[in-house]
Amino acid sequence: MKGRVLLAQRTDDGRPALSVGSITPMMTFYFYNDLMKKKLHRSSGFTLLEILMAISIFAIVISLAYGSYRATFRIIDSTDSQMEIYNKGRIVMDRLSSDLGSLYLGTSGFLQGKPQNLGNREADSIRFTSTAHLVLNRKEQPAGYATISYTVEENPETKDLRLFRRDVAFRPIEGEEPEPDTNKGLLLCDGLQEVKFLYHREKQEQQDNWDSKEIAKADTKARKLPDWIEINLLFIDPVAVDKPILFSTAVTFPGTDPTGETP
Repeated sequence: MKGRVLLAQRTDDGRPALSVGSITPMMTFYFYNDLMKKKLHRSSGFTLLEILMAISIFAIVISLAYGSYRATFRIIDSTDSQMEIYNKGRIVMDRLSSDLGSLYLGTSGFLQGKPQNLGNREADSIRFTSTAHLVLNRKEQPAGYATISYTVEENPETKDLRLFRRDVAFRPIEGEEPEPDTNKGLLLCDGLQEVKFLYHREKQEQQDNWDSKEIAKADTKARKLPDWIEINLLFIDPVAVDKPILFSTAVTFPGTDPTGETP
């Protein structure tokens, strides 16, 4: 069966002209086959070079994004770590300042500071009587006076230093000594690299130890308290281990008489 189609022809002057012709099924097959080949050629896949270029560009973009991602979270971790250290330092300094600011000698009180080294790190301790007693449970004696001690120990696992505070209540009675420490007390903070106490006297060099009892034995008219105590805490920064964070403050004792009491 023959189909009819309009065939494009040209006239003598070059203008297109339409005429009616006929096509056979074989012509239709060849026409359709040629058309499909052109379509398949147009819809063929990417070349190997194009795929490699796309992969390279994708890898570059991912590496840049991952680098920015890591840098951002490194900054966040560093900020969180330093905020935690600053909170620890603030709490410890406030507690030490409050305890030493309430220091009481009276008749049986004292102030003793001893230098100590753990390895090649300074880990000083201090012990004194104070009116800043903290009642932490109902079984404790609700006295206003206490023997407060700060001691330092090394953490066997992380090798950093830990600061402990012990608070034992007592009533100051003539000739009665406060009971000696029997344990290290409660953990106040960790993550320390050094703990240093310095004792200053006006017009004299600073010293790293103090004992008011020994001073009273040597000279009853001598002042039992220094003019001020300098406190230095060095915290380890987990993000930058070679750059520890220093906290420093001082507690003064102005206007003390030779017995160490404030008028």
